[in-house]
Amino acid sequence: MVLLQDITLSSEATPESFKTTLSYDRQLWTLELAVRDESRYPQLKHSSLLRLSSSTSLVDVQLTSFAATDAETVSRGVGLKYLTSRDRQLKTLALKGEINRLRKELKLEVNLCQHLHLSQLLVALDNQS
Repeated sequence: MVLLQDITLSSEATPESFKTTLSYDRQLWTLELAVRDESRYPQLKHSSLLRLSSSTSLVDVQLTSFAATDAETVSRGVGLKYLTSRDRQLKTLALKGEINRLRKELKLEVNLCQHLHLSQLLVALDNQS
């Protein structure tokens, strides 16, 4: 689809994903969205991805998430990846939580960058009031 002489918008979609590209004045922007059902009995697992990128503007940001559940555990997590504009380094931020129902434990993980990974925090959950 051509909107004006120098602006072009193109899209493609599947049941699980969507991608659109906007091109204008020698700029190329891409927006992607994907949602996936990765479940395998007896585990339920879903993931998602949202990404905005531009090869000409030094922008690349990606947000991911997941949710998983089985008989023992419930897990959730989010992540953010981006390229720095000055030196084009990939930076990563992540947060993950897991509840183990059988051991009555809560585990949290925080990852602030590729070189700094905070140790897991493990908390015992007590049923006593």
